[in-house]
Amino acid sequence: MGPRSDSERLHSLARFAGRLIDRFAGDALDDAAMREIAPRLVEALSGNVAIDGVFVALLHRNAPPTVVSQTSWPEPNPRYAEGPYLLDPFYEIFLKRPEGGCFRLGELVSRGFTRTEYFRSYYRHLDLRDEIGYVLPLDGESAAHVSLARSLKLPRFTRREHAWLMAAQPIAEALMRRLWLGQTERLAAGAAARSSLHHALNHALARFGSALLTEREAEVVQLLLRGNTVKAIARSLDIAPGTVRNHLKQIYRKLGVTSQGQLFNLFFRSLERAGGDPVENPAGLSL
Repeated sequence: MGPRSDSERLHSLARFAGRLIDRFAGDALDDAAMREIAPRLVEALSGNVAIDGVFVALLHRNAPPTVVSQTSWPEPNPRYAEGPYLLDPFYEIFLKRPEGGCFRLGELVSRGFTRTEYFRSYYRHLDLRDEIGYVLPLDGESAAHVSLARSLKLPRFTRREHAWLMAAQPIAEALMRRLWLGQTERLAAGAAARSSLHHALNHALARFGSALLTEREAEVVQLLLRGNTVKAIARSLDIAPGTVRNHLKQIYRKLGVTSQGQLFNLFFRSLERAGGDPVENPAGLSL
């Protein structure tokens, strides 16, 4: 892919962005129009970068995400906005880097992430091979997230494809700002309730198992839930991998589970209950 080819492809995407913005120009976007955004992005990029999955959401610092559009892949249960977003590497980078960017999943996670229980529990239905995500700032509190995914049918993204998508970021940002303008009034209407739910979910994550675990065990659980491997947890806490495994044995015993899969199921169930009291003592729940 030479410089001229890259330039031609950027012009192609810019023309598509103009058509999309023109089509949706007006005071607001209705639900049907918003649902078209993801499949249209797949169509627009098909001649430039091969993808077979798109997920578009508005991320908020103090509220659950607003899922705007996605391709035909079904969402897992619980749904992204019902709590799993708190563990999403792209949501974490949104909180840490307000300037945003275009990131490969591999940049944001520890080695072996795709073999972790978090990945298997939440992403297994996608047969995901690789993912590049835009995090596009909209204001001080929100950003648009556009996830471009490749299933096992396709190879991983190349460095050149990533570079092209990084160059296309201003175009993607223009699209998402148009979307943001159409959603501002709708989001403001339910802001208080959404903020309350976000804080409840955050509290459920922070306090998961806290009544039963030591401080160090709670740290291990938090890192595990966020998709870290045993080796990555050991590096983060400056302890030996064997010590991490010993902590996990105690965690499983105290929470009444026998595997990481059961631990994640227990956590996801705690998110489902987060509208009420967070599950600080989850061992009483039957698996």
